[in-house]
Amino acid sequence: MSRLSYFKCLVTTACLMIVSGCVSTTDSATTGSASLDKSNSALDELVQDTSCTASFQCKVLEVGQRACGGPSRYVVYSTLNTEQEKAEQLAQQINALEAENNKRNGLTDCLPVLPVQALCISQTCQSFELK
Repeated sequence: MSRLSYFKCLVTTACLMIVSGCVSTTDSATTGSASLDKSNSALDELVQDTSCTASFQCKVLEVGQRACGGPSRYVVYSTLNTEQEKAEQLAQQINALEAENNKRNGLTDCLPVLPVQALCISQTCQSFELK
């Protein structure tokens, strides 16, 4: 085998290794994003019935984990209609997925997310930003 053929073979092999590594990284990023979307949708569906009879039934969940610290959002739900443990488990799952996303993608949105308080008003749990 001549030196030129050997060099072409070596370059081709190196290119294939690089390209195959990029494909697997993209696939895992897409899978992580899809899993995060699915978890967020599941949480939103779980907490959609916010009816209440008293403010003690209204709870606030810190959901997500921003790269610069703090939650991505706050979710208000009613313990009258939502399994509290299941909601907390979904929130923890979303926190872990967002932390993994932050490690993979680096620093993203760092706009402040103001904490909220939940109150039962007109028989519905509602959120109010604390300033």
